[in-house]
Amino acid sequence: MDTLHITTPADLVSLIGHSLGYWPHESLVCLTLQHNRMGATLRLDLPTTPDHATTYARKVSGYLRTDQDATAAVFAIFTDTTRDNDSKALFGPLVEALAQQLALAGTPIQAGWIVGRTAIAEFRVHPVSYGPDIPLTTVQSSVLNAELIFRGSQIRDSLALALPHRTITPEFTADVDTHLKAAVAQSFAQRTAAARGLWSSLLDGGEEPTTAQLAEVLAQLQIPELRDRLLADMPGLDLPMELLLFGESDTAPAWDRIDTAEGLLRQLYAVAAPEHAAAPLTVLGCIAWWKGKGSIASDLMDLARSFDPDYRLARLMSQMLGCGLVAGWATSKTQAYRTL
Repeated sequence: MDTLHITTPADLVSLIGHSLGYWPHESLVCLTLQHNRMGATLRLDLPTTPDHATTYARKVSGYLRTDQDATAAVFAIFTDTTRDNDSKALFGPLVEALAQQLALAGTPIQAGWIVGRTAIAEFRVHPVSYGPDIPLTTVQSSVLNAELIFRGSQIRDSLALALPHRTITPEFTADVDTHLKAAVAQSFAQRTAAARGLWSSLLDGGEEPTTAQLAEVLAQLQIPELRDRLLADMPGLDLPMELLLFGESDTAPAWDRIDTAEGLLRQLYAVAAPEHAAAPLTVLGCIAWWKGKGSIASDLMDLARSFDPDYRLARLMSQMLGCGLVAGWATSKTQAYRTL
């Protein structure tokens, strides 16, 4: 991958948007730096009061410590809060505590910005103050933003826009239910072999799936043991399932294969009835977690649970994400997913 040259504040803010894939709202976003290379990206909801600034900063620092090669960090606060004395009182304690915690961790803050609806400004830590406003339009017109768009990257307004439009038909839903009944009637070995065979053909065949194949795969994903098996098959590695599910291996997974699976799962979500939607959404969230996109993973788990509040894997993943657990692949320079 060619080197990215960050020369302006607009470049930095643009890079944050592209690394997340969508424009965050009321969020703190931190990037670790490995000398002149971008490391991990972290997004968290902003606290609503400054009362627990130190606890919040420790949480952020704990997440960023997973990047053991980090040498510095930058941050941006995305908020609609007006930049005035009140916002300094709200965000000042947070940023001061964050600077202290990251310095203790050996990743001192190199730069910080506050991003509003129409402008961005430098967030100076010592003492807490704001630099002059820079129009937000400079982000869209920055050289780096243009380069990343040329490479195929884009910044969406929100996570919801990153998911396809849903078109659900009674006929397709009935087909899914029919395939589900047939799979349940089979022995464990029969349905597992059938599911893995179809899944492998779709990931490796390079052809667009038929409607019948989409219905069959969506039905198979409704069965937890098949869902987990297909999830573990995505990386293309012959390892125990538990290692693959946690993103642990000595070699990099087949990211191109995982990207193909991600595209297929998006298709499945687009045609899934509400009672079938939690499975593809949760698996999409697992892929996002493997890729180190914890914020997107968390949002996908929340969306999955909006369809099925008791969906067990989504609940488990939400707990893991809440504890700051990071997939092994996302912490490795040689195995991590790279788009920028």
